[in-house]
Amino acid sequence: MKNPGNATFSTIMVFITMILVLASCEIMNQEEYTEYVVVEAYAVANRTLPNVQVTKTSPVNEFFDPVNNVLMLAIVQIVLLDENGNDEEVFSYRFSFTDGGVFVPVDTVYVVEPRRSYRLDVSFNDRPEVIRAVTTVPDTFNIISDVPESVVYQSENQLEITISQAQRLGSQNVFVFSSVALEPEEENLTPFYKASFEDENIELADVIINSSGLINEGNFDINPDGTITLRFPWIGVAFYGETLVVTSLVDRNVNDLIRSQQVQLGGSTLSPGEIPNLIYNVDGGIGIFGSISTDTVKTVFRRPGF
Repeated sequence: MKNPGNATFSTIMVFITMILVLASCEIMNQEEYTEYVVVEAYAVANRTLPNVQVTKTSPVNEFFDPVNNVLMLAIVQIVLLDENGNDEEVFSYRFSFTDGGVFVPVDTVYVVEPRRSYRLDVSFNDRPEVIRAVTTVPDTFNIISDVPESVVYQSENQLEITISQAQRLGSQNVFVFSSVALEPEEENLTPFYKASFEDENIELADVIINSSGLINEGNFDINPDGTITLRFPWIGVAFYGETLVVTSLVDRNVNDLIRSQQVQLGGSTLSPGEIPNLIYNVDGGIGIFGSISTDTVKTVFRRPGF
C-alpha cells in the first residue's frame, strides 16, 4: 500500500548516506596533504530546495570534527538553468546553526522541477576556492502496482513493484531500492541477519536501512507499456514487521560517485596498487551535488507460517 503522506527526507537519502563518507579524510592521490572544500547536497524532484553542507577535509591521521570543519562563511547559491545553460533564477542560501550547521535556502516555497538543470555555486571572501557543480534532476515516476498490505517472508509470493515510465536523461535510468524497517527490534531480525547479529558482525543500526545499490533498468522486466516491474529480493529484508520500500531514480552525479566508490572498495578487478579517484563532477572542490526522484510504499513482512 502507498505510504500515507510524504516519506521523511531521511528515508529518501539513506541509501546515499550509507555509502558515502565524503569528508572524513583526504583521499586524492598525492604525496603531500592538500586541504579541499567538500560540498554535499541532494535535490529531490517535487521537493523544496535542498540544504547544502560545506566543509573542509582533514588529514587522514587527524580526527574529523564535523563542527570544526564546517565552512560557515561560504557564499552559497543554487541557480536554475535554462535549456541553453544560462542562469534563469537564482536562489540564495544562509548558514543555519539550528539545522545542524548547514546552509538552508532563503526561499522555502520553491519546488525542485524534474528534468531541469541546477548549478550549485560556492565561493568565499576568506578563501580562494570557487566551487561549481551541475545536476539534471531525474524525471518523476510513480509506483503504480497494488502493493499488498503484508507479504510472508520467503514465500512464493515475492513482492513485486511496478513503476511508471520515466523519461531517460541518459542512456538508461539507474535506480536504487531501499527497505526501511519501522520495527527494528532484535527479535524481528530475519534469519540471515539474526545470525550475523549474534556473531557480532553487524549492529541493528547497520541494517535498519538496506540498499540494493545501483541497478540499471535493463535488469528489470520492461513491460509492453514501458513500465518496469521489480521483484524485491528477500535479502533486502532484514526485519519482520512494517517496512517502507523506497524506490529512487538517481542522476548522473550520484551514479558516478557511488559507482566509483564501489570500485575503490573492490567492486571490480584492480591492478596491484591501483586505486582510482572517486568521480565527483564538482569543479574547484570535491563532494556531491546530486539529485533524485523517488516514491515510497509501505508493507508488512510476516514470519513464515504466520
